[in-house]
Amino acid sequence: MTLEHLAQDKQHERETQYMTVEVTAEAKQAQMTLPDPATMPEIKLVAIDLDGTTLREDKTFSERLIKVMHELQRRGVYVAICSGRAPESVQGFGKILGIDQGNGYCICFNGGALISLKDIKQDLYISTLKAQDLIDIEHQARLNGCAVHAYSTRRVLLTESNIKFTEMEIAASMQSFEKLLFPDEVKPTEEAYKLIAVGDEKKLDAMRKNIPFEFTQRFNIARTHPNFLEFMTKGCSKGATLHQLCAKLNISTQNVVAFGDAENDIEMVQEAGVGVAVANAMPTLKAAARYQALNYLDDGVAIYLERLFGLSA
Repeated sequence: MTLEHLAQDKQHERETQYMTVEVTAEAKQAQMTLPDPATMPEIKLVAIDLDGTTLREDKTFSERLIKVMHELQRRGVYVAICSGRAPESVQGFGKILGIDQGNGYCICFNGGALISLKDIKQDLYISTLKAQDLIDIEHQARLNGCAVHAYSTRRVLLTESNIKFTEMEIAASMQSFEKLLFPDEVKPTEEAYKLIAVGDEKKLDAMRKNIPFEFTQRFNIARTHPNFLEFMTKGCSKGATLHQLCAKLNISTQNVVAFGDAENDIEMVQEAGVGVAVANAMPTLKAAARYQALNYLDDGVAIYLERLFGLSA
């Protein structure tokens, strides 16, 4: 049975409660690093992650970032929100940034879908898991005391529990959700943009350690939160779908500046001509990024873009 989404006030309450990213003392002291203007390619597209990168603790953008984004679009720069979230969750953020009227795109589900924010119901590109993939990953999650959620291509969030980690995902999804009994109720035709194993941090650590080797050949696996371990089909990532978007816009990935904070941003940051980790990013992303911005609570992305494009503060 498909259920209605949470009431808007309850959704925001849970989202801010569960989805805040910690900033360490070290990250607060870190400095930004910028490319050499003499050798930097022309930037034609800005790719931004949301949680832990641009959204503040209350899940809003700063006025400074909003101003920067409006100015960049006035200059003809494309903007893409690149997130693990669903299109329904991203749409409102795109409207706030003013990128919902033509120059704005969204890479959703960690690369599972590419959409234009003018029409979020139309997938311009997809990469999906099949029914057997969902069943096999859920089995491994259950063996390690974890549960799963999956974003069906039917634009329904499939859940199997009502634990607090389910509430975290429901709060962020802004989609209807459907409780599903694994494996019995998984239809052979079911496809999903991605699946998330959820649970206590130590249980997810154990699950990742115990994953069969063949899973590494079948899936792209990324830790996006202490309580989330995400699975996409092999070759699916924000970076791979960024390639699809650049081809559509007839530009090179070298003409992209990309910002992120977690493992699911690694491929995107590596592919971009200017790949940037915010100072509060996971160590795995920092190791992959060539450049660094200030932490997200100090408006790192807005300040970086001001410096990169020579905008007034």
